Amino acid sequence: MSAFDLLVHLREIGGEPLAARAALALARRLDAYLYGLHVAPLGAVAFSTPETVVFQVHEADRLFADAQARGGWWQELLAARDARGEWLVAQGEAVEALCHCARWCDFVIAQRPTLNSDAPTGWGTVSRTVFGAGVPVLVVPESAKLATLGERILIAWNHSREAMLAIRGALPLLERAAHVVVLDGTAPDDELGTRHLPRLDLAQWLQRHGVHADIRTFAPKAEFGAAILAEARGMQADMIVMGAWGHSRIAQLVLGGSTRYLFQNSELPLLVAH
Repeated sequence: MSAFDLLVHLREIGGEPLAARAALALARRLDAYLYGLHVAPLGAVAFSTPETVVFQVHEADRLFADAQARGGWWQELLAARDARGEWLVAQGEAVEALCHCARWCDFVIAQRPTLNSDAPTGWGTVSRTVFGAGVPVLVVPESAKLATLGERILIAWNHSREAMLAIRGALPLLERAAHVVVLDGTAPDDELGTRHLPRLDLAQWLQRHGVHADIRTFAPKAEFGAAILAEARGMQADMIVMGAWGHSRIAQLVLGGSTRYLFQNSELPLLVAH
């Protein structure tokens, strides 16, 4: 029996998409069950003339039926890597379908386009899935190499709710990793809120969960996102674990932020949670 259920967003059907490659790599490490999800387009019938509505409905039905019929491709891909899973097809809005299916999965795996992104950072399909899924999302950049995945992991830790959600989601991978580094960039206390709150000793917490981590104080003077990426490259990490959009998404879009920077610039997969 599989201990973990992973949801893989497959934008395209056929070949070996990057998200599928990442999922298959993790399936080997976690003995995971892989749900492959393709979302067929529904069509913008609301903006169509009456004469074209029937044609668009028929075309949408055809695309959905074609996608359903491609389940054999997914099963062949899984069988070639000795993995198991199911083929799922939805129709309409991708984020709604992903968030619905994520309810019974441990985390989501999604490729993020970089050359022709589907929306500005923070408003695209992947970003909105991070906000709505309720589970961590492994964001796989188009430029990811995936020579290894989950062997060397960098954790960006600031004692935030979002960071802890990402770490808890990544725990099965952290337990199996060869090298884990934690950058401790502790956020300052909120002087207007509750004071003297207990602080989590993450090193001790990880050790009790079977993870030995190298804890490093992290206080860059410049852009946090750039500094995190530089540290990850320096340790030859193949994954970054971090909280996403810990501050207002509007503020990060206008002023910048670590999540935005890494989404735009990282060639390493990011396991993020909000």
